[in-house]
Order: sequence, then C-alpha cells, then structure tokens
Amino acid sequence: RRAQNWIVERVALIAAVEHYTAVLGAWILDAHALDRAGADPTMMDLLRWHGAEEVEHRAVCFDLLTHLDDSYLRRLRSYIFVTPALFWLWVRGVRFLMAVDPHTDRKARWRDWLSAARRELLPGPVELAREVVPYLRRRYHPSQQGSVEPAIRYLATSPAARAGH
Repeated sequence: RRAQNWIVERVALIAAVEHYTAVLGAWILDAHALDRAGADPTMMDLLRWHGAEEVEHRAVCFDLLTHLDDSYLRRLRSYIFVTPALFWLWVRGVRFLMAVDPHTDRKARWRDWLSAARRELLPGPVELAREVVPYLRRRYHPSQQGSVEPAIRYLATSPAARAGH
C-alpha cells in the first residue's frame, strides 16, 4: 500500500507539471513575436517542436492519475506544491542563463520579464496565473483547454520532426 501511494503521489506531481508544460507548449506554438524579433529559426523550430509534443501528450499523466486515484484533494495538494516549485525553478533558470550569457552584463529583473511579456516575447504573470484556475476545477480534464490540432499541424511541418523520420 505504501509503495502504491508513493507512485501515485509522483504521478500526481507529474500531472500538475504537465499542465504547465502544456500551457507553455501552446504559448510557444503561437509566439510569433519571437519570429518578428529575429529569434534563431532552428532554435524556434526546436522550441515549437518541444511545445507541440507537450501539448500532444498533455492528458497522459492526468489520465493515469485519475485511473490510479481520482482524489481531488491529492490533485489539489500536488498542484499547490508544484506551482511555487516550478516558478522558483523558472526564476533560477532565467537568472543562470542571464548570468552566463556573454551578450549581457545584467542580472534578471522582474521588470525585464514584464517588459518582455508586454512585447509578447514571454508569457506574462497574469497569463500564467490565469492558467491555474482551470486545473483547480473538480471536473477538469486537460482536453478542456485548447486544442491539439495546432500541435499536430506543427509536427507535420516541423523541419526537426521531419528530419527525425
């Protein structure tokens, strides 16, 4: 029983993480401001390919969780744990990347994030916070948010995905 509880807890945590990765995946598929800003096309293809993959499998872990244990409280508890942890990891990652970037001597600042979000180069804090609410609904399922069609269309045309075949 303890071993099963251990695995179900981990599945619940991954289901919560996958909610955010699917949200970010959908965002990157539509992030045309990055193209206009001159982002490297190969890097954009890699990011969009990864984003499309995240959107495509967004319900797998959630479905496994509901099969193993349909406890709303477990799902809620996991999400409450994952949300600040992912935010902390994101902030830490951005700080690291900016610290090692040879093209900048600045440290990451909150206003930089807000400025980039206004220019649609990153998802903004309000946009991300809005994505918390659907997961908190008792009858939530990942298929209720967005569509996998843009992801499937992108994977069919992605140079990286086509090269892999």
